[in-house]
Amino acid sequence: MSDGSRTLTLSAVGGAVGEGRLRQLDALRVLTCLSVVAVHAIGGPYSADSVGLGVVDSLLHYSREIFFFVSALVLVRTYVPRLGPDGRLPDESAFRRRRLRLIGMPYLWWTTIYLLIWIWHVRNTIPLSGVLSDLPLRWLYLVGTGNGCYHMYFLLVTLQFAVVFPTLLRVLGRTQGRHDWLLAGSLVLQIGTLAVYHWVELPDDAWRGLIGDASLFAYQLWLVAGALAGLYLERMHAWLVKCRVLVLGAVPVAAGLLLWCYYSQLPTRGALGASSPLQPMMVVWTAVALGALYLAAVSLSRLTSPLAHAVFSYGAQLSFGVYLAHPMVLDAMLSLTKRIGWETPSPWLSALLTVLTVAGSVLLCTGLHRTRLSLGLMGRPRLDQNVAPRLWRLWPYRRPRLNAAPTPMLVALALVMLLLSSDQSPVTGSVQPSPPVTVEADADLNPDLTGK
Repeated sequence: MSDGSRTLTLSAVGGAVGEGRLRQLDALRVLTCLSVVAVHAIGGPYSADSVGLGVVDSLLHYSREIFFFVSALVLVRTYVPRLGPDGRLPDESAFRRRRLRLIGMPYLWWTTIYLLIWIWHVRNTIPLSGVLSDLPLRWLYLVGTGNGCYHMYFLLVTLQFAVVFPTLLRVLGRTQGRHDWLLAGSLVLQIGTLAVYHWVELPDDAWRGLIGDASLFAYQLWLVAGALAGLYLERMHAWLVKCRVLVLGAVPVAAGLLLWCYYSQLPTRGALGASSPLQPMMVVWTAVALGALYLAAVSLSRLTSPLAHAVFSYGAQLSFGVYLAHPMVLDAMLSLTKRIGWETPSPWLSALLTVLTVAGSVLLCTGLHRTRLSLGLMGRPRLDQNVAPRLWRLWPYRRPRLNAAPTPMLVALALVMLLLSSDQSPVTGSVQPSPPVTVEADADLNPDLTGK
């Protein structure tokens, strides 16, 4: 790759590629998705201002940045080989239309779904006439600000990245030989932006999607770093594997610094403010956590078990859908545990909620993936039954196969049960979809985040 050329090229990752896929990226997607679900499910039973919960929040808030990093990396690996001699995609407008459709449709649908869930929750406290009178404006506000639920900001940022991605490819081509300076500039901008968010003011309402925590400004470092990692994946992979002792040794050091920052801010900011993911220290912690998770993903990708391979490969395909659906499933699980009297916050209840939310979200998305709803709700075409994974065939024990009911009926039944099982009077401090309240992205466990 010459400095004078604008044509980008990719590096390969020897020994990490299987059947045309970077299997460690599949594992990294799954691990990151589990982190997102965990940070919300663990805090479900607790009050948002719990000091202990703030510690967990701080340690798990790397997930959103890693999601953006992996998304940019995969896009670069996918589209750089398609660049023309001028360093441009053959049809940039077609790329933008496709990406906006694949991300925008789920964004609109899930914003609507969470709005309907909120209406169900408040049906006995707010007159229906009052809800319906401003429903169109409320829906437009939620779409424009990413406040449809505490995790929807991620899609708003991803939509913006889809628009600028072709431009980023051109910038990468024109700055060849100076990519280290590009990354350094992005780092300085990121730290400055987070410092303003944390110590000056976090833009809200209409400004949220423009310059706030639902905008590219809030996460541009991880998108730029992910794009550069896509170009130099071989170097990154080799360095992390070679220096794995250093990377893993940095984890407790970075975690200690993070918790020192958290406890030093407790007296003035409280647990919620001190654990905010939008502060400069999170850049250090996320970078270290990313290196450690990548090494874990590499180890997992080397497992020879067909079951493990199928779980990570198909799990990566479901990760976007699981991310979108998990607050709805968690809402139902919180309501069900409340109905049976399990209301007292405890680590055991948090662990149970995490397992149930992960399992419920995976089952729901597995069903959706096999229906016509898949494209609109998960951004993925309907799964061809001929290539659908048959995990039970890889299970070491024989299991009876149930006769399949029509999948749309099963999915509709699951959605109805999730909706009807939710209680209109949720547990105090639980993670509930609460669209009308604007909050800082991923103060994650405050019902009313932000987170990837």
